[in-house]
Amino acid sequence: MLGKYQKYLVILTILMAMACTAAAADSTSPLYASNSEASLDARPEYKGIAKVRSGSPGVTKVRPSFGFSSGFDALSRFNPVTWGPDCWLPVPAKGQFVVAPRLFFATLHGKVARGVELTGGPSQVIDFDDHLGFKKTGNTIWSIGAMYQFRPRWGLTYSFSPMVIEGTQAPLTGFTFMGQTFATGNVLHAKWERYEHRAGLFFDISRSANSMTRLYADWLHLRDRLSLGAAITGGATAVTWDNPKNMAVVGLEFEKCLKNYRGNTLALTGKGGVAFLDDNVGYEAEAALNYLIPIKTGRYGFVKGGYRYVDLKRDKTNSLFHTTMDGAFLELGFLF
Repeated sequence: MLGKYQKYLVILTILMAMACTAAAADSTSPLYASNSEASLDARPEYKGIAKVRSGSPGVTKVRPSFGFSSGFDALSRFNPVTWGPDCWLPVPAKGQFVVAPRLFFATLHGKVARGVELTGGPSQVIDFDDHLGFKKTGNTIWSIGAMYQFRPRWGLTYSFSPMVIEGTQAPLTGFTFMGQTFATGNVLHAKWERYEHRAGLFFDISRSANSMTRLYADWLHLRDRLSLGAAITGGATAVTWDNPKNMAVVGLEFEKCLKNYRGNTLALTGKGGVAFLDDNVGYEAEAALNYLIPIKTGRYGFVKGGYRYVDLKRDKTNSLFHTTMDGAFLELGFLF
């Protein structure tokens, strides 16, 4: 558990370093350099400042100090906490679409158990890695998402994500699955298929020039299909568990503008939600940096990269299906 939190901390540190790098590049822009020129406010009751000769009595030349502390004054310009008040965040207008394909580089953990339905026979917990040979890392999952803003603060979303993972391995220990016994030493071929359809409605709770907070409610349809068979028979299926589920997902999403740079925008995004119904419960969370690039008036493309965590569990008597996926993701999108 401690190692997982350390991994989250490292990822957030990397994201923050990326943001600071963009801010450092922006600090040299003429757009912001002109704003740094402060003027003197001379009220009528005060005398204005006159020129003073260096040789006048009582005038001492002072050389500016470039000590150790002056370096921290320069670093304060890169503090992300102070970003945003003068930043403009582009958002979809009424009648616009967003299409965004995504790649999810997932680390996979999973456990499953299934007894005999009619007799209620014993079920044993099967690990995806130790028993079925599914690799934990190196899983690339693609998806495609779309959004339509049909009202100034209301919109519709849809996404589709297919996944097929196969593994061949001799189980470390024997086990029983759906009444079929798989002994230690016999090479086993396993296949896991998951097809995800997700459609929902969102409402922008608050929207300002530099931030947005959104409430979303989705319908989620997942179809998990797990097939096991002996590799010596060419992977012929011995048992198959087809486990479809329909769930509701409710959560919050926010986006905060960090910096505008030569017409482009750097923003911080976050998302968190809870899934429930159909004897299942799940959680999702993600954090990312979004870089938006204008294409023409009212249209833009964006590149988003960050970290995503998804946990889904069905834990009933004689029936367990628990999967966790987490890792980096990369998304390219277009608004038109």
